[in-house]
Amino acid sequence: MNKIIKKFNSNIGEVYLVYIIFGLSISILLKDINLTFFQFSFFETIYFYRIILIFFTLYLFFSFPRKFNLNILLLSLISILFLFNSLYGETIVLENNQNYLINKFNIDPNSFFYNEKFKSLIINLFNIFFPLCVLMFIKLSINFNNFYKISYAFCELFLIVLSIFVTIKLFQLHFKPDQENFYFGIESDFPKNFINPHGLLYILNIYFIQNIIEIYKKKNLKKNLIYIFLIITLFLISGSVIFLGLCFITFLILTLNKSKKLFIYLLPIVFISLFLIIYYILYQSNQDIPGSLYNSIALRIAYIKLFLLDTIDLNYIYGSNIFSKNIYTYPHNFLIDIFICSGFFGLFLIGLLLVKINKIFKNKNLYFSNFVFLIFFQLLLFSLLSGFFFVNIELNILCAIILNLSNFKDEKIT
Repeated sequence: MNKIIKKFNSNIGEVYLVYIIFGLSISILLKDINLTFFQFSFFETIYFYRIILIFFTLYLFFSFPRKFNLNILLLSLISILFLFNSLYGETIVLENNQNYLINKFNIDPNSFFYNEKFKSLIINLFNIFFPLCVLMFIKLSINFNNFYKISYAFCELFLIVLSIFVTIKLFQLHFKPDQENFYFGIESDFPKNFINPHGLLYILNIYFIQNIIEIYKKKNLKKNLIYIFLIITLFLISGSVIFLGLCFITFLILTLNKSKKLFIYLLPIVFISLFLIIYYILYQSNQDIPGSLYNSIALRIAYIKLFLLDTIDLNYIYGSNIFSKNIYTYPHNFLIDIFICSGFFGLFLIGLLLVKINKIFKNKNLYFSNFVFLIFFQLLLFSLLSGFFFVNIELNILCAIILNLSNFKDEKIT
């Protein structure tokens, strides 16, 4: 037991980073398994994840030396503005009736974002703002080789368990009487039968990066090619076209940056991906079909237009209260989220910090050869299309960790 504790303490930075990036997906998978097979009412794994994060962060505070970080203070100011505006700020109001959007895009009018106000504030306060405050006052140290190895082991186990679980559950659903389901492409019924598919599957985007890296290193080629096949299959079954796009972009970046020979070696994946994208656009580009590619793109454009052009009482300087009773959603774009909730001041701060992060990697010549940068790059791209920035634990804390660290030179992938 003492050896385990000693090992944990010696790798606490790496374990914390693994917990931040992979913990939510694992907790969602465990909850889905529980609801499918056991239905233990007390087994709320997502709540456990958030509570453990608080205590883990507190433990981190006493494990590292003290050092103040101004950049993380600037990042925390964005959350402060969000919290303040959500409680005391002027609430934004729609200029026109929003029913046309609800009817046009077949949206459930009962799932209003306003009902998530308390939950969003709690997550931001305890799982984002609190960790930012801790990271602001410590000097973090992470061994990136250990982090990479731990990440690969976690992701490998996750992929195997998830594949088995999805296979069993799909068989159960297939033989369930009086229920027809379709599981392929954007019109897949996967989201109806699995909890939070985006959160459940996101970890696979990261594992895709590692499989490409391992193939580039010529390590376990067959195993990693099989894993890539499984990842793409799960994305196709779930209809996660956004994740297919993320993996495709990451693949192009890695292969073109590393080796033209590798790019040729994996060229079939490129053609398959392009074929699927063209198929989605030509065959399933019906705006009236919920979940179709055209519907998803048009809906996100409509969200942005809604918040930028169709709202009144918007404070452009330091933001407004987004939790309005007559606005059913959030922008689904982290830049618009920040603008609405913290104004131009918040946009200025995040822009300043992204420039700082750019300099960190540029000065150390680690563009696209750094595992952490690729994870952050994927999170940024995904946050431009989905999720709400102020409850995005992974993006906020990973941003703070990057701003905290100074030893990225030790992690260059060879």
